[in-house]
Amino acid sequence: MPKIDEKLSEYYNVLKMAKKPSWEEFSTTAKVALAVMFIIGFVGFVVYLLMEVLPGAFK
Repeated sequence: MPKIDEKLSEYYNVLKMAKKPSWEEFSTTAKVALAVMFIIGFVGFVVYLLMEVLPGAFK
């Protein structure tokens, strides 16, 4: 049981240190996340196009 008490104590300490982000911090994080989603989507789209176009180009 001591391990459970230690874990709960650690979780409690983390929750005590957590704070609500400022609007600037939140908007910056959201912009970065959105940019990364678009980049990954674009890379996936390019890979899809290459997989569709390249096999037909060598026939």
